[in-house]
Amino acid sequence: MIDIEICLPCDDLANVALQIRAAREGKAARVELCSHMEHQGLTPSVNAMQQARTAAQEEITLLAMIRPRGGDFCYDEGEVLQMQHDIALAAQAGMQGVVLGALTPDNKLDIGALTRLIAVANNANLQVTFHRAFDALAEPAQAIETLIELGVQRILTSGCDWGSHDTAQQHCAQLARYIALAKGQIEIVIGGGIAPASAKLIAQAISQQMEQNYHYSFHAYSSALIDGVVHENPVRQLYQGVNDT
Repeated sequence: MIDIEICLPCDDLANVALQIRAAREGKAARVELCSHMEHQGLTPSVNAMQQARTAAQEEITLLAMIRPRGGDFCYDEGEVLQMQHDIALAAQAGMQGVVLGALTPDNKLDIGALTRLIAVANNANLQVTFHRAFDALAEPAQAIETLIELGVQRILTSGCDWGSHDTAQQHCAQLARYIALAKGQIEIVIGGGIAPASAKLIAQAISQQMEQNYHYSFHAYSSALIDGVVHENPVRQLYQGVNDT
């Protein structure tokens, strides 16, 4: 089975529970709670996380974006401290994982910041996903082993450069390469223009290029929305598009 992860916008608290239920009933395995999608996702409020936890009923994994601002992924000391605090708040609110990333000005992994952030997550028994800062790395393929060593469970990637207008479907070969390099030790989560048709084509292309079947998953945002809100039917279509036999 290929898991579906939904990016869930949660600025409007009135819609959080409704969207969680829609994702759950559409057979999504995980949701990533994000605020301010106009900045490509920032840390959600504690209230949003608490409402999501109540609505999830232990049937879906809840992840919280940990990103204090838009722009680049290079954080100063104050921002790293804020992120550590936000990870602790996410754990207290009942999240099961966090989504984060930190880079140096020359687009390498910021090992110092990541070590601190992951330590807080580990102490709270939270899963860690490295977000699409991965696609901003100068040498992303070489970073996979380091992220495994740091204790990261997942990497979100489109297979193309951060800021590119390409979609994941245009980079199936690169995605298959990442999955092969991960060797099942870290899960590759494919995001970037994911819709039922594109997810199916990507899955077919990866299966043709891979000598061994390693687990990976899909991450979707806009294709799961109707009028800006996550709905059950498009989520279910995504799930069925890659899992129908």
